[in-house]
Amino acid sequence: MPYSIVTLPEFDKNVKKLAKRYKNIKNDLSSLASELKNNPKSGTYLFNNCYKIRLANSSVPTGKSKGFRVITYFIDEHSNIYLLAIYSKSDQENITDLEIIELLREIK
Repeated sequence: MPYSIVTLPEFDKNVKKLAKRYKNIKNDLSSLASELKNNPKSGTYLFNNCYKIRLANSSVPTGKSKGFRVITYFIDEHSNIYLLAIYSKSDQENITDLEIIELLREIK
């Protein structure tokens, strides 16, 4: 089944901000997109069809532990994978459930 990847404006804003420091973020995200199309439920399940994916930052070769975190939302019946948020683990420790719920409201 072909899945569509949809980004929220907040996600796009985060990527633009991170791209100023991490020049290879676009390549990292394209590899994530192909991974998600094969397995839309990859990552750690959070709640309400939301997943947190650890993504290696190829601009700073420290592996996934110091890389990016991408929050996704998957709706199987619509074949959409929403990219809600991205942040660098070095900038932000975690994203709260309340922040994720606010992002989900933008979809609905």
